[in-house]
Amino acid sequence: MKITSLKGIALASALLALASCAPQAFLVRPEMRGASKSGLNLGGKSMAVAYVTSGDKHNDAFNASAAAGFATRLEEDYFGGGQVIDIFRMQSAPGADYSAKDTLVNLVLDSGKDVVFLFDVPEVGSPAVGESNVVIPFTTKVYVYDSMNKDDKVLGFTGSKSMTYDFPKDRKSSRDQLVKESLEEIPRMADKAGRLAANTFLSTWKEDFFYVIYYEGAEKAWNEAANLAYSFKWDQAIEKWFTLLDNKNAEKKACAAYNIAVGCFLSGQPSLALEWLDRYEKDMPGGLDKDLRRKIKEYAGI
Repeated sequence: MKITSLKGIALASALLALASCAPQAFLVRPEMRGASKSGLNLGGKSMAVAYVTSGDKHNDAFNASAAAGFATRLEEDYFGGGQVIDIFRMQSAPGADYSAKDTLVNLVLDSGKDVVFLFDVPEVGSPAVGESNVVIPFTTKVYVYDSMNKDDKVLGFTGSKSMTYDFPKDRKSSRDQLVKESLEEIPRMADKAGRLAANTFLSTWKEDFFYVIYYEGAEKAWNEAANLAYSFKWDQAIEKWFTLLDNKNAEKKACAAYNIAVGCFLSGQPSLALEWLDRYEKDMPGGLDKDLRRKIKEYAGI
C-alpha cells in the first residue's frame, strides 16, 4: 500500500453506543490503490503472463520479449520490483480461440494465480526503411481474466503501433543490411512495447479515510495498538487487537474485530478483512461495518 503522511487526527466520541468507558476513534488517511484504466483492480492479487508461439521466428521473438516487458512493468507497480510474475509459453494450435474463457480459466488453474494475461500471436509487419530509421508495424492482442472479479469475464485489448530502429542518416549500408539489423532488434523494441502495453493495467491512486477505534483509559493494548495504527504498522497493531478478542465486554470485543478488519484490508488482505467484519457484525449489527465493507469490495473488485 502506498502511504502518504497522516493529515491529522479527528477524535470522535460517542461514535458507538455510550458505555462506562466510551469508545473513541481517529482517522487514518492512506492513499489507496484503485482500479486501473482497464477497469480491473489488481491490487493484492497474484498474476501470471502467458504468450502464444506460432513457429514464426520474428513473431515469437516479439511475443516473448513483449510478455517479459509487460510482466516487469506490473512487478514494478504492484510488487515493488520483485520478480513474482510467472511467464508461460503456449504453442499455437489450429483453430484455437485464445480469447475463450475456458482457455484463460485453464491458465488460472495451471498457474495457481488470481489473474492471467495472455498475449495472442502478434502481427509483425514488413520493415519500412527511411532516411534515418527502419519502422516495423505490429498489432498485438492481450486477453486478461481476473478470477476474483465479480463480472467473471475475459477482457480483450488490441494495440496497433510500430517499432523504430534508428541509424545515422549518413550511414552507407544496404537496405537489406538495415532490415536485417532492425529484425535482430525486435526483442529489445518489443520489451519496450510490452512495458507500454502494461500502462492500461497500472494502479490509480486516491486518498481515502478509515476509522480506528480505541478506548481511552481501558486496557493498555488499546492505546498501544492505536499508536501502531497511527504509524501504519498494521501487522503489529493487529497483534495487539488480537489480545483484546477475549474481552468479556461484547462491545470491546466487536471493536477489536473491526480494527483487525481495517488492519487486514490496509495490509492487502481484503478477503480476510471481510471475515473479521462478519465477526464484528455478529456482536454489533448495524454498526460501522457497512461503509468499510463497501470500500473493501470496491477497492478489491469483489
